[in-house]
Amino acid sequence: MPESHTSTRSADRPASAARHATLPAPKRKVWLDGALAPYTLRPWFDRFLLKWVTKTYFPLSRGWAAARWADGDVDALRAELGRCGVRAPKEALLTKLAAALPPAERAYRDAVADWEAAFHAARPPADAQLVAGERRRERAAQRLMAQRAWVVPIHRRGRLPAVAFDIRDARAVVAAHGARADGDVGAFPAPETPIVRHSHRVPGPDGPVSWIDWPAPMAGVRDFPAGDRVRARVVEPMDRPDPPTFIHLHGIGMEPEMLVAQRDTVLEMARRHAVRVVRPEGPWHGSRMAAGFWGGEPALAHAPLGWLDLVQAWVAEVAQLVAWARATSAGPVAIGGLSLGALNSQVAAAAARDWPSAMRPDALFLCMTSGDMLQVGFEGAMAKGLGALQAVRAAGWDHDALTRFRPLLEPHGAPVMPADRIVMHLGRMDAVMPFDGARALATRWGVPQHNLFTPRRGHFTAPMALHIDPAPLDRLAAVLNRL
Repeated sequence: MPESHTSTRSADRPASAARHATLPAPKRKVWLDGALAPYTLRPWFDRFLLKWVTKTYFPLSRGWAAARWADGDVDALRAELGRCGVRAPKEALLTKLAAALPPAERAYRDAVADWEAAFHAARPPADAQLVAGERRRERAAQRLMAQRAWVVPIHRRGRLPAVAFDIRDARAVVAAHGARADGDVGAFPAPETPIVRHSHRVPGPDGPVSWIDWPAPMAGVRDFPAGDRVRARVVEPMDRPDPPTFIHLHGIGMEPEMLVAQRDTVLEMARRHAVRVVRPEGPWHGSRMAAGFWGGEPALAHAPLGWLDLVQAWVAEVAQLVAWARATSAGPVAIGGLSLGALNSQVAAAAARDWPSAMRPDALFLCMTSGDMLQVGFEGAMAKGLGALQAVRAAGWDHDALTRFRPLLEPHGAPVMPADRIVMHLGRMDAVMPFDGARALATRWGVPQHNLFTPRRGHFTAPMALHIDPAPLDRLAAVLNRL
């Protein structure tokens, strides 16, 4: 069973702990939550970001992942880039890229090892030691991620693809998921309740911060690393016993645990609304990346098998997170997320009807989602921009062939919670997940109008605008705090 609830205060640490040591408050960005926000958070910025993500960031990530896998071996790096269809870069560029990753990788692994030793020590260290350990870990992680800069000259000359596509055929997909899709076995059965490891807490700007982890339910299956563990950051409100909990899932390629802390309006709910926030690292993301891939890439590279695997894994992990939340607080539990995180949350919300009561969430928050995954895949701007649509079609998959697997990608039937406990934040200008697919889901589920937020923004700017207008999150907090 998960651990029992323990105090959020630091009284369990030695009296000598540095009371003034705390994780620093993230700096605000003038273009995101300052004077420039009304001008930048507009649909033109969505178009810019979509192009940057699909044509620059993910291609650089592809080269970075290849170099990380090569581990300093220039010949292995050349072969991996060639497999992606990139013409042979200049030897000097390859050598620099191959040499850049190993030192950053070692520094990151050393920082993580020291972090583990401190945050899971038998006796809680002083706050100052924990703060220093977390700061070192996040800086080392960001330096490792920043090695993408060495890929820039190679990308300029050879135009790296965003994804190393290796689309799996129908036989592989049917073998893995056919019985689930056809209803011969449960599509999303309740997973086992895990034994959860909980780190020591460190003071943070929004409340005490800690981390939980346990063995991932699909560890070692296909592209999931052996020994894979579910990991999540927990931010708790000060001096509120049994707080409500919000489990928030991120989007594809988003890895906040691999960056120096940024301002996060979801984490701020701990301070602003006394809500405990749990932010997991999704399968194949962050510390859980599969070897040779960037964060989340296997879902696209091996689609549709990879996408089906990811949804199956993350929905099971959501059930386990809900069970942990209920075991450690008597407050209600909400699940939800952004983009990929929203898609998985809504599937979990419907699947939870068949789960034990301890795994059923009380409320749901969906930000930038759709009830029609085939529309997202065949009409969405991200799928087109990444080349995913073309790759899937070239491998023989079409709309009709994929229809068989819709029960594993979309929520079917009513969610486990009443409609008035569902909050949806949708961008009317969303080109990644077309607005009409999300609106149809809201109508089908009977989400009340006062729980629907539909700004004239797109897939990126609508969630960014929560920095200047957190009304959707405030509404979720009101739902939780009245239960």
